[in-house]
Amino acid sequence: MPRLRRVRPRTAGEEADRLSALPEELIRLILSKLGTRAALSTAVLARRWARIPRELLAFDFRVRDVLAPEYERTVALRARNLPRDEDVGRTLDGLVASCELGTMKAFVNGIAGFLEADGGRAHRSAKTLRLEFFETRDVGYVDRLIAAAVGAWGVEEVEVVVRPASTCDEDAPPAYTLRLKEDGHRSRVRSLTLGNCMVPPLLQRYDALTTLVLRDMAASTPVDVYERVFSQCTRLQVLHLTSCGCLEDWLVVDAPCSEIRELVVEACSFLVIELRHLPMLARLACLTNTVELVFGSVPCLTHTNLTFFVEQEFLDSPPPHTELEQFLGTSPSTMENLVIRFTGPRRWVRAECIDNPLLALKRLLVADLPSNWDATLPRLLLMAAPSLEVLHIHVAHSDIEPQAFGVIWTKTSQEQQYPSNLKELVMVGFTQQLHMEFLKYVVSECTALQRLVLLKDGHVRYNGLWDWDVQQECRCWSDKDKRAVRRMIKSGPRPLVELVLG
Repeated sequence: MPRLRRVRPRTAGEEADRLSALPEELIRLILSKLGTRAALSTAVLARRWARIPRELLAFDFRVRDVLAPEYERTVALRARNLPRDEDVGRTLDGLVASCELGTMKAFVNGIAGFLEADGGRAHRSAKTLRLEFFETRDVGYVDRLIAAAVGAWGVEEVEVVVRPASTCDEDAPPAYTLRLKEDGHRSRVRSLTLGNCMVPPLLQRYDALTTLVLRDMAASTPVDVYERVFSQCTRLQVLHLTSCGCLEDWLVVDAPCSEIRELVVEACSFLVIELRHLPMLARLACLTNTVELVFGSVPCLTHTNLTFFVEQEFLDSPPPHTELEQFLGTSPSTMENLVIRFTGPRRWVRAECIDNPLLALKRLLVADLPSNWDATLPRLLLMAAPSLEVLHIHVAHSDIEPQAFGVIWTKTSQEQQYPSNLKELVMVGFTQQLHMEFLKYVVSECTALQRLVLLKDGHVRYNGLWDWDVQQECRCWSDKDKRAVRRMIKSGPRPLVELVLG
């Protein structure tokens, strides 16, 4: 049996501080990989770590990082009016309100300690500042933090998101307003994101601002607030409006001096959007249930994404927007890339031709087409786009029984006037029952067609809002179906270079 060896414990003077012994370059690398809260907390690990400056690219102060896990679950329950017992519900509401108050106190104390570290003389450098907090009247430290970040630390990107309190009362604090009092500070901000905040006054003095994101704006916001953003921020290049409410339904954009190149409107309350003058606009995404889209002077527009969905409530009454003309009737002739997602429980777009041709359109995606629709919509777009080279159609799976529509496949004057230049057709969710007539039309009319891909299953992978890839999921075709497709294709005016069945 081997002899046991007694190990003499080390004394306090012999203890090795291995964390402090790490090279400074390695410590800086470790700190750079951590978030704001974790990086600041490492000061308690060793004395040497506390003295090394935190060179972070971004400072993140978010209440979600300190909220108890049970908070979000409780708020979700109360949003569904659960539990049904009123006494239990009131108790939970009180606990949620108490949690929010405690979290905000800890949030404010944390910012105060951060600002006052080393007597307020701590050297810091960062590019981005992100803040998230509950509605509060105690915003003094928030204003100080933003002013210090922009004025002394070199921050150029500011994000401020105010979370509404779960329990609303009559004495609710006013919406937060960003207050940068010095023009020198305003001129340093290049990117600004505001969630559930007021648009800052004197927006025209943010003369370096190139990116602006407004989210969760109140329904009481006057429409001229949005219109001033377009007209006053002359250096702005990217503008995103997400879940923004408004007192009026009609948004008119008349900004002949604007440099905006990218505009995204998502889940907003505007029913009509009129782009009267946006001379530099190149990319547009309208992801909302707007009734009408009016294009004026947008001579540089090349990439467009139109996504609309009609709710179940419109099944018994027609929706207010039923014609392609209301979306594309005034579109500019410069449009080259188009994504369309007109979806809903049944077809609500009328089968009528587009009077205004899409002369420059080269790539078109019609995505999430419900399986109970027919192929009239992509056919109408194909007829209106004589330069179209790539057409991708994605038919979504649905348990709803396909409806029989009287599809108009007769010749029209528009169809004869604009011969197709289509080279590639990819159809995901292809079924012979619904799409064989459309396929016959394409093969017979599109004499330049070189590549045909018919997939029974697959999906679209989006690369941003204006680019995409079709992902194939292999499915077996019966010999009978293969023969039927090949026989129909051979009846066309010229043979295909490539045929893919999957």
